[in-house]
Amino acid sequence: MIRRTTAAIGARRGPWLLAGTLVAAAALTACGEGDTGPGAQGGKGDDKVAECQSAKPAGGFEHTDVRGEKVALDEVPTTVVAQSSVAAALWDAGYRVDGVYGELADDPASTYQRGNLDLDEVTQLGGTWGSFDVDAYAQMEPDLLVDYSFDGETLWYVPTKQAEQIGKLAPMVGVDGQPKDIDEAIGIFTDLATKLGVDTKCSEELNEAKDDYAEALAEVKENAGGLKVLIASASDTSFYVVNPDLLPETGTMKEAGVDLIAPKEGKPDIFHELSFEKVSDYTEADVVLLDARNTDAVKKKLETVDTWANLPAVKAGQVYSWYAAAPYSYAEYAEIWSDLADALKKSKPLD
Repeated sequence: MIRRTTAAIGARRGPWLLAGTLVAAAALTACGEGDTGPGAQGGKGDDKVAECQSAKPAGGFEHTDVRGEKVALDEVPTTVVAQSSVAAALWDAGYRVDGVYGELADDPASTYQRGNLDLDEVTQLGGTWGSFDVDAYAQMEPDLLVDYSFDGETLWYVPTKQAEQIGKLAPMVGVDGQPKDIDEAIGIFTDLATKLGVDTKCSEELNEAKDDYAEALAEVKENAGGLKVLIASASDTSFYVVNPDLLPETGTMKEAGVDLIAPKEGKPDIFHELSFEKVSDYTEADVVLLDARNTDAVKKKLETVDTWANLPAVKAGQVYSWYAAAPYSYAEYAEIWSDLADALKKSKPLD
């Protein structure tokens, strides 16, 4: 992913503060000003102070996850480990995890999935699918592990063979990987960050990111008209069409007026697998959003596939990136929606 610089996003709303900055300082500042300023005399500051104070968790930690598993702890967890995209979403919400596993390589497809995580400040327990250092995890004496669940039963990046062993070391929370849209997805992480001790209501960084997100999404709505968009992925042997009814980002795109093309046949899975010969069934696409996780080798393979090369959108150069598994945060999706708005703006219908 060619990431926008922080200035590119912040240019609309002033200098951007890194999402990794601790939000507690901002919360204390906001509340402190209310105590000593007009709010101390019964002005509007009282409402701000009350809002800040109400955001702070009292007592322990309680959460029922997407699998129906309830975690109840007497104290708020202090040592939390999470899958990379999950950890990055919590990070942008103001909560800094202690350990991380998942996609942690330095290639572009991995770096965007870990968002603003500072790998120098966390313990790395595994850097790709199926990798998890159980011994190092145990040495951390973890209080909580957080990962996605897409089937309501298993955790996405927790290796199946190690799941029982890992589960004995600390409670595990499965986060819904398929909420209806990005707003709901981000809300899951801001709510969880609040339960973990973050004053999300008083975070200046989070509020500015939310404003940037809203502004970028408005730009998507402005530029979406008249374009038919296909979201796709590929491997060495197959082509995949994304079902727009089953992902939060596609839910938000549809709400914004983006005309998404659905798979023409097959079961309603997230990815509908096709032979390369069937790619020609999607010539109506004006724009193709291609999975940013696809390797250079896969992209070179696509260049040799005639049905792909002859798609009108490919010929017109209207192929852009789809950032699958990007962290669900206002900061990340402000960038993603801004990139999408730019792509739609410079594209044209090809009928």
